[in-house]
Amino acid sequence: MIPTDIKENDLENFKRLLEYLKQLAEDGVTPLIEKQLLLMLDNTIPFFANLVLTEDFYELKRITINENVIGSNKRIYEIKYLKYPPSEKVKKYGRCNLPNQSIFYGSFLSMTALNEMRPKKGQLITESTWRLKGDQPITYCPIFMNQPVEKDVINPRTYEIYDIYNKKIKEYPENVQAQINTLLQFITDAFTKYVHPSNHLNYIFSAYFSNKIFNQFEDGKIEAIYYPSVKEKLSFENIAIKADVFDNRYELIKVKDSVVDMDPRSGSGGYVMLGLSECNSFDYASGKILWETCDIHQPKDRIQYLKDKYKLEF
Repeated sequence: MIPTDIKENDLENFKRLLEYLKQLAEDGVTPLIEKQLLLMLDNTIPFFANLVLTEDFYELKRITINENVIGSNKRIYEIKYLKYPPSEKVKKYGRCNLPNQSIFYGSFLSMTALNEMRPKKGQLITESTWRLKGDQPITYCPIFMNQPVEKDVINPRTYEIYDIYNKKIKEYPENVQAQINTLLQFITDAFTKYVHPSNHLNYIFSAYFSNKIFNQFEDGKIEAIYYPSVKEKLSFENIAIKADVFDNRYELIKVKDSVVDMDPRSGSGGYVMLGLSECNSFDYASGKILWETCDIHQPKDRIQYLKDKYKLEF
């Protein structure tokens, strides 16, 4: 519950606490301080607040690196591999999940999804498109306090949400406004922080607050978190959705598989994708992708060449 008033010294103490936590995070989270940080967050944050909105997120994109989920450059035939990992397979912190939590991560643009996953040359990837079933608005918390890092670039949607927030925050006393602003800035900084793949523990703050948003805030009624893409320098957005909500609200409408022929690591400046096939036929009852009905995007001899070159399995 948001307090009706906050004393000046309480506000200053809260700001110092968050600065201390932020410094710990900047130094790098290690297993030695992981539990200590979680306990501090549980015991020292006096309240939680966030803007709550509803919206029809009509269509979502997701990129799956095939070998990450099935162990090889093999075509994916089961729909379940394109959604989210089962909770028992989640061993690490993610931007919006604690270990052992299944969360669907999606984007609104194919390129954003591609840049999030950063596949390597030679990898077979599957792009899936998911569509909202009818008129079913999603209740979500946005992450919106930071604008893109590039000079003179504005994310219009984040800017719009920030304007909504500024109107609502004026309902509270000045010191309460200041404490909410401080907390939301801390949360936004956690969500928009670059985290090197070598240390998943550095996701601990955003994962902690995601868990609070999904499972404690508003009695667990929040269904999604809408946040800017770090890989896109905050210019575009991603969404994280509770697994059960995603299953109930979305259906697969299209899949495309491609092999990565060039990636930014090679100095190309971007990706070169060689599309192989596209399919919009599924057996939802058995959870199968009916690739035998698909449209093939390459001549047979070209596909055989790519299969041999990158050891692809169909």
